[in-house]
Amino acid sequence: MARMSPRRLGRSWTWLAGVLVIAAAFAVVRPHITPGEGPGFGRGDEAPCVREDPGCPDGGTPVVAPSGPTEAPEEPVLRAAEVCPDAGYLCAALAAEGAIHIRRWRNGTGTLVVRVPRPTSEDATRARELQRAAVRGIRAWNGRPFPIRIDTRGRVQAQIEVRWVPSLGGRQIGRARTAWRPGSGLVVLSLDLVTRSPFNPRAVVSPEQLRLTAAHEMGHALGLPHSDSKRDVMYPTNTATSLTARDYRTMEALYALPDGAVIHR
Repeated sequence: MARMSPRRLGRSWTWLAGVLVIAAAFAVVRPHITPGEGPGFGRGDEAPCVREDPGCPDGGTPVVAPSGPTEAPEEPVLRAAEVCPDAGYLCAALAAEGAIHIRRWRNGTGTLVVRVPRPTSEDATRARELQRAAVRGIRAWNGRPFPIRIDTRGRVQAQIEVRWVPSLGGRQIGRARTAWRPGSGLVVLSLDLVTRSPFNPRAVVSPEQLRLTAAHEMGHALGLPHSDSKRDVMYPTNTATSLTARDYRTMEALYALPDGAVIHR
Protein backbone atom coordinates (compact mmCIF):
# COMPACT_ATOMS: atom_id res chain seq x y z
CA MET A 1 0.00 0.00 0.00
CA ALA A 2 1.50 3.34 -0.95
CA ARG A 3 1.67 5.98 1.79
CA MET A 4 1.56 9.80 1.59
CA SER A 5 4.38 11.80 3.25
CA PRO A 6 3.53 14.12 6.26
CA ARG A 7 4.34 17.27 4.18
CA ARG A 8 2.07 16.24 1.31
CA LEU A 9 -0.61 15.20 3.79
CA GLY A 10 -0.60 18.69 5.32
CA ARG A 11 -0.92 20.32 1.90
CA SER A 12 -3.76 17.94 1.04
CA TRP A 13 -5.70 18.85 4.16
CA THR A 14 -5.26 22.54 3.37
CA TRP A 15 -6.52 22.01 -0.19
CA LEU A 16 -9.51 19.95 0.99
CA ALA A 17 -10.53 22.57 3.53
CA GLY A 18 -10.56 25.22 0.79
CA VAL A 19 -12.81 23.09 -1.41
CA LEU A 20 -15.27 22.59 1.46
CA VAL A 21 -15.47 26.33 2.12
CA ILE A 22 -16.23 27.09 -1.56
CA ALA A 23 -18.87 24.35 -1.67
CA ALA A 24 -20.56 25.71 1.44
CA ALA A 25 -20.65 29.21 -0.03
CA PHE A 26 -22.19 27.91 -3.28
CA ALA A 27 -24.88 26.09 -1.28
CA VAL A 28 -25.86 29.39 0.39
CA VAL A 29 -26.32 31.43 -2.81
CA ARG A 30 -27.66 28.62 -5.10
CA PRO A 31 -31.41 29.06 -5.72
CA HIS A 32 -33.62 26.33 -4.37
CA ILE A 33 -35.30 24.23 -7.11
CA THR A 34 -37.99 21.72 -6.26
CA PRO A 35 -39.25 18.93 -8.49
CA GLY A 36 -41.78 20.21 -11.00
CA GLU A 37 -40.17 23.62 -11.49
CA GLY A 38 -37.49 24.94 -13.76
CA PRO A 39 -36.41 24.31 -17.34
CA GLY A 40 -37.45 21.16 -19.14
CA PHE A 41 -40.62 20.55 -17.12
CA GLY A 42 -44.07 20.70 -18.86
CA ARG A 43 -46.03 23.88 -18.36
CA GLY A 44 -49.21 22.02 -17.39
CA ASP A 45 -51.45 25.07 -18.01
CA GLU A 46 -52.98 24.16 -21.37
CA ALA A 47 -56.70 23.35 -21.30
CA PRO A 48 -57.62 19.81 -22.38
CA CYS A 49 -59.69 19.37 -25.54
CA VAL A 50 -62.01 16.73 -26.93
CA ARG A 51 -61.00 14.75 -30.01
CA GLU A 52 -64.31 15.57 -31.73
CA ASP A 53 -63.72 19.28 -31.20
CA PRO A 54 -62.75 20.87 -34.55
CA GLY A 55 -60.68 23.41 -32.65
CA CYS A 56 -58.53 20.76 -31.03
CA PRO A 57 -54.92 20.99 -32.30
CA ASP A 58 -53.64 18.41 -34.78
CA GLY A 59 -57.11 16.99 -35.34
CA GLY A 60 -57.62 15.99 -31.75
CA THR A 61 -54.22 15.45 -30.16
CA PRO A 62 -54.77 15.67 -26.39
CA VAL A 63 -52.80 18.33 -24.54
CA VAL A 64 -51.68 18.43 -20.92
CA ALA A 65 -54.55 18.85 -18.49
CA PRO A 66 -54.32 21.58 -15.83
CA SER A 67 -53.40 20.63 -12.28
CA GLY A 68 -56.16 19.98 -9.80
CA PRO A 69 -59.24 17.73 -9.85
CA THR A 70 -60.10 16.39 -13.31
CA GLU A 71 -63.09 14.16 -12.53
CA ALA A 72 -66.29 15.00 -14.40
CA PRO A 73 -69.24 16.07 -12.27
CA GLU A 74 -71.48 13.21 -11.23
CA GLU A 75 -74.41 12.67 -13.59
CA PRO A 76 -77.91 12.52 -12.09
CA VAL A 77 -79.41 9.04 -12.40
CA LEU A 78 -83.11 8.71 -13.21
CA ARG A 79 -85.30 5.61 -13.29
CA ALA A 80 -87.17 4.81 -16.50
CA ALA A 81 -90.37 3.99 -14.60
CA GLU A 82 -90.47 7.56 -13.30
CA VAL A 83 -89.48 9.38 -16.50
CA CYS A 84 -90.51 7.45 -19.60
CA PRO A 85 -94.30 6.92 -19.37
CA ASP A 86 -95.08 10.55 -20.28
CA ALA A 87 -91.96 11.35 -22.33
CA GLY A 88 -93.08 10.56 -25.89
CA TYR A 89 -90.34 8.58 -27.64
CA LEU A 90 -87.50 9.92 -25.48
CA CYS A 91 -86.92 6.40 -24.11
CA ALA A 92 -87.49 4.55 -27.40
CA ALA A 93 -83.90 3.28 -27.53
CA LEU A 94 -83.74 2.26 -23.87
CA ALA A 95 -84.43 -1.43 -24.47
CA ALA A 96 -81.56 -1.71 -26.96
CA GLU A 97 -79.03 0.54 -25.23
CA GLY A 98 -79.77 -0.07 -21.55
CA ALA A 99 -79.30 3.60 -20.65
CA ILE A 100 -80.09 6.99 -22.20
CA HIS A 101 -78.03 10.13 -21.69
CA ILE A 102 -79.84 13.47 -21.71
CA ARG A 103 -77.88 15.76 -24.01
CA ARG A 104 -79.49 19.12 -24.68
CA TRP A 105 -78.89 22.86 -24.82
CA ARG A 106 -78.48 24.51 -21.45
CA ASN A 107 -81.37 26.42 -19.91
CA GLY A 108 -81.17 30.14 -20.48
CA THR A 109 -79.72 29.78 -23.97
CA GLY A 110 -82.16 32.43 -25.18
CA THR A 111 -82.88 32.92 -28.87
CA LEU A 112 -81.15 30.43 -31.17
CA VAL A 113 -79.90 32.02 -34.38
CA VAL A 114 -79.83 29.66 -37.36
CA ARG A 115 -78.19 30.79 -40.59
CA VAL A 116 -79.84 29.43 -43.73
CA PRO A 117 -78.03 30.64 -46.86
CA ARG A 118 -79.11 29.84 -50.40
CA PRO A 119 -77.50 26.80 -52.00
CA THR A 120 -75.03 28.18 -54.50
CA SER A 121 -74.95 24.94 -56.52
CA GLU A 122 -78.50 25.46 -57.88
CA ASP A 123 -80.05 28.08 -60.13
CA ALA A 124 -81.63 31.12 -58.50
CA THR A 125 -85.24 29.92 -58.62
CA ARG A 126 -84.54 26.49 -57.16
CA ALA A 127 -82.11 27.93 -54.63
CA ARG A 128 -84.85 30.23 -53.27
CA GLU A 129 -87.33 27.33 -53.10
CA LEU A 130 -84.92 25.15 -51.14
CA GLN A 131 -83.94 27.97 -48.81
CA ARG A 132 -87.59 28.76 -48.02
CA ALA A 133 -88.36 25.08 -47.45
CA ALA A 134 -85.46 24.75 -45.00
CA VAL A 135 -86.58 27.88 -43.15
CA ARG A 136 -90.13 26.51 -42.77
CA GLY A 137 -88.87 23.20 -41.44
CA ILE A 138 -86.55 24.79 -38.89
CA ARG A 139 -89.17 27.29 -37.76
CA ALA A 140 -91.51 24.42 -36.90
CA TRP A 141 -89.56 24.21 -33.62
CA ASN A 142 -89.81 27.93 -32.86
CA GLY A 143 -90.48 28.39 -29.15
CA ARG A 144 -89.99 24.68 -28.41
CA PRO A 145 -88.09 25.21 -26.26
CA PHE A 146 -86.31 28.37 -27.49
CA PRO A 147 -87.23 31.19 -29.84
CA ILE A 148 -85.56 30.63 -33.22
CA ARG A 149 -84.34 33.48 -35.40
CA ILE A 150 -83.47 32.76 -39.01
CA ASP A 151 -80.62 34.68 -40.64
CA THR A 152 -80.52 34.34 -44.43
CA ARG A 153 -77.90 37.00 -45.16
CA GLY A 154 -75.09 36.37 -42.68
CA ARG A 155 -75.64 39.60 -40.78
CA VAL A 156 -75.61 38.25 -37.22
CA GLN A 157 -73.63 35.63 -35.35
CA ALA A 158 -75.35 32.24 -35.54
CA GLN A 159 -75.12 29.21 -33.25
CA ILE A 160 -76.20 26.89 -36.08
CA GLU A 161 -75.48 27.21 -39.79
CA VAL A 162 -77.01 25.13 -42.57
CA ARG A 163 -74.52 23.73 -45.06
CA TRP A 164 -75.76 22.69 -48.49
CA VAL A 165 -74.22 19.66 -50.17
CA PRO A 166 -75.17 17.82 -53.38
CA SER A 167 -75.01 14.43 -51.63
CA LEU A 168 -74.24 12.80 -48.29
CA GLY A 169 -73.77 9.32 -49.73
CA GLY A 170 -76.26 6.48 -49.72
CA ARG A 171 -79.85 7.46 -48.98
CA GLN A 172 -79.10 10.29 -46.58
CA ILE A 173 -80.78 13.61 -47.26
CA GLY A 174 -79.79 15.39 -44.08
CA ARG A 175 -77.33 15.12 -41.19
CA ALA A 176 -76.79 16.92 -37.90
CA ARG A 177 -73.54 16.43 -35.98
CA THR A 178 -73.52 17.47 -32.34
CA ALA A 179 -71.17 17.33 -29.38
CA TRP A 180 -71.88 17.53 -25.66
CA ARG A 181 -69.55 18.62 -22.87
CA PRO A 182 -70.28 18.83 -19.14
CA GLY A 183 -69.26 22.47 -19.01
CA SER A 184 -71.23 23.77 -22.01
CA GLY A 185 -73.99 21.30 -22.82
CA LEU A 186 -74.97 20.60 -26.42
CA VAL A 187 -73.36 22.32 -29.39
CA VAL A 188 -73.99 21.77 -33.11
CA LEU A 189 -70.90 21.00 -35.18
CA SER A 190 -72.72 20.90 -38.52
CA LEU A 191 -76.18 20.70 -40.04
CA ASP A 192 -76.09 19.44 -43.64
CA LEU A 193 -78.94 19.37 -46.14
CA VAL A 194 -78.75 17.88 -49.62
CA THR A 195 -79.88 19.60 -52.80
CA ARG A 196 -80.08 16.52 -55.04
CA SER A 197 -82.14 13.37 -54.79
CA PRO A 198 -80.12 10.39 -53.53
CA PHE A 199 -81.88 8.23 -56.13
CA ASN A 200 -81.29 10.56 -59.10
CA PRO A 201 -78.34 12.98 -58.87
CA ARG A 202 -79.74 14.99 -61.79
CA ALA A 203 -83.00 15.75 -59.91
CA VAL A 204 -83.31 18.48 -57.30
CA VAL A 205 -84.85 17.30 -54.03
CA SER A 206 -88.46 18.45 -53.61
CA PRO A 207 -89.12 21.44 -51.33
CA GLU A 208 -91.65 19.41 -49.30
CA GLN A 209 -89.15 16.64 -48.66
CA LEU A 210 -86.53 19.20 -47.75
CA ARG A 211 -88.89 20.95 -45.31
CA LEU A 212 -89.43 17.71 -43.38
CA THR A 213 -85.71 16.90 -43.52
CA ALA A 214 -84.81 20.33 -42.11
CA ALA A 215 -87.32 19.83 -39.30
CA HIS A 216 -85.86 16.38 -38.56
CA GLU A 217 -82.26 17.61 -38.42
CA MET A 218 -83.22 20.64 -36.34
CA GLY A 219 -84.82 18.23 -33.87
CA HIS A 220 -81.48 16.45 -33.56
CA ALA A 221 -79.71 19.81 -33.20
CA LEU A 222 -81.92 20.50 -30.19
CA GLY A 223 -81.16 17.08 -28.68
CA LEU A 224 -83.99 14.79 -29.80
CA PRO A 225 -83.36 11.08 -30.54
CA HIS A 226 -85.10 9.10 -33.28
CA SER A 227 -88.74 8.18 -32.92
CA ASP A 228 -90.16 4.67 -33.19
CA SER A 229 -93.27 5.80 -35.09
CA LYS A 230 -93.45 6.56 -38.81
CA ARG A 231 -95.91 9.38 -38.17
CA ASP A 232 -93.35 11.45 -36.23
CA VAL A 233 -90.94 13.77 -38.02
CA MET A 234 -88.10 12.28 -35.96
CA TYR A 235 -88.57 8.80 -37.43
CA PRO A 236 -85.29 7.70 -39.12
CA THR A 237 -86.80 7.78 -42.62
CA ASN A 238 -88.78 10.61 -44.18
CA THR A 239 -92.32 9.23 -43.75
CA ALA A 240 -94.05 12.03 -41.80
CA THR A 241 -96.15 14.83 -43.23
CA SER A 242 -95.62 17.30 -40.38
CA LEU A 243 -94.48 17.50 -36.78
CA THR A 244 -96.82 15.64 -34.44
CA ALA A 245 -98.05 16.24 -30.92
CA ARG A 246 -95.72 13.39 -29.91
CA ASP A 247 -92.71 15.21 -31.40
CA TYR A 248 -93.54 18.27 -29.34
CA ARG A 249 -94.24 16.22 -26.21
CA THR A 250 -90.86 14.51 -26.47
CA MET A 251 -89.11 17.87 -26.81
CA GLU A 252 -90.99 19.15 -23.76
CA ALA A 253 -89.97 16.08 -21.74
CA LEU A 254 -86.34 16.41 -22.85
CA TYR A 255 -86.04 19.95 -21.55
CA ALA A 256 -87.85 19.15 -18.31
CA LEU A 257 -84.99 16.80 -17.32
CA PRO A 258 -81.56 17.89 -16.03
CA ASP A 259 -78.90 18.18 -18.70
CA GLY A 260 -76.37 15.34 -18.40
CA ALA A 261 -78.77 13.00 -16.58
CA VAL A 262 -78.79 9.25 -17.26
CA ILE A 263 -81.99 7.25 -17.55
CA HIS A 264 -81.70 3.57 -16.53
CA ARG A 265 -84.20 0.74 -16.83
